Amino acid sequence: MDTNQLWKERLNSHLKMVSRYMRLIFNDHLAFALIFFVAGFAFFYQQWLETVPDTFPVAWIMAILVGLLLSYSPVRTFFKEADTVFLLSVENRLKPYIKNSIVYSFIMQSYWIAIFIFALSPLYFTVYEEVSSAYLLFVLVFALVLKVGNLLATWFIQKTREQGLHYLDMAIRLVINVFAVFFLAIGLPYYSFIAALLIVGVVFLNYQNVYKKFSLPWDDLIEKEEARLQFFYRIANMSTDVPDLKRKPKKRHGLVRFVTRRMPLRQNQTFIYLYSITFIRSGDYLGMYLRLMLLAVFFAFWIPAFWGKIIFAMLFLFLTGFQFITIYNHHRSLDWIKLYPVPHVLRTKAVHQLILVLMLLKIIVMGVVFYFATDLMGALIYSSLAIAFAVLFEAFYVKGRIRKLGT
Repeated sequence: MDTNQLWKERLNSHLKMVSRYMRLIFNDHLAFALIFFVAGFAFFYQQWLETVPDTFPVAWIMAILVGLLLSYSPVRTFFKEADTVFLLSVENRLKPYIKNSIVYSFIMQSYWIAIFIFALSPLYFTVYEEVSSAYLLFVLVFALVLKVGNLLATWFIQKTREQGLHYLDMAIRLVINVFAVFFLAIGLPYYSFIAALLIVGVVFLNYQNVYKKFSLPWDDLIEKEEARLQFFYRIANMSTDVPDLKRKPKKRHGLVRFVTRRMPLRQNQTFIYLYSITFIRSGDYLGMYLRLMLLAVFFAFWIPAFWGKIIFAMLFLFLTGFQFITIYNHHRSLDWIKLYPVPHVLRTKAVHQLILVLMLLKIIVMGVVFYFATDLMGALIYSSLAIAFAVLFEAFYVKGRIRKLGT
């Protein structure tokens, strides 16, 4: 078996799938919202830099963010369930396959390191005015070298099933990476070289104590690969229907009881009850809602201009409504829903009501935030605009999107 050719086939198949969903994502209104968000963030980021004091801890911020990106270094293998049968017998000939996996993982993860470093560069140059651009390029190259070590350390420790060793390895590398980047940021590269040698030591220990002694944990690698694939599917599902998306519900009994105990148990409330529980117990919706809420709160306090706060708050309100339209098809694979003796129009109505309630709850929270971030008049202006937007959004945009999902 030519494992090098197998890798190329797996990679091509993965890239075709990703490109297909990316075209659907960026052909949608979400792409416009993201472009607007990036442009607005860049504008207010530039304004904020004018007020940054010389004592701002940019070195620690860069060290922690880049250190996390360095430490989290999973290797994409594209292993599948059937590989436990067909590849297990040729495990000793998988070196070209694994080498390609590490190279691919390095390339893809390096993009994020470069993006974060260059995004922080205006802030870094504002605080450290004497630093040249060439030095920041050196920081990037050094970080990429550290990334190679972290990828190898992660892959070598992957063979053990002891989760305690995985956590210990991650914690040690995180501390080393943070201090390595911090010393670079403050202009002490010699200490960073010492930290790089410590990473080399971790790689050597993982290789000697784990990688040479165990075989590949196929079931664990396949489970992690499937989890990464499902993560991408969840992102794509925000814009389009993803048939291969698997959802694992959470229990959250207390929150379910709190929401449903006063809900009337009537036939015309069937889908409201179902979608309310779906929103709470699904691993996607509630977490996304809370994250969007926290981001909106952050920008309401961070952006200095009042109308900038309004624009970003409205953008996150749009994203809140947009993300949860796909809940309409959440149970599409369950045939027993079609057996409900309930008119189909009630299903559509339930989604409309859920989205409107979620948007109104966010408006209430953000109204309080605007009161503290601005004043009473600012809170009233935001609330008035947001309520009008939510009503129009639900009446026109959501209606069209649900009709599209239904067909």
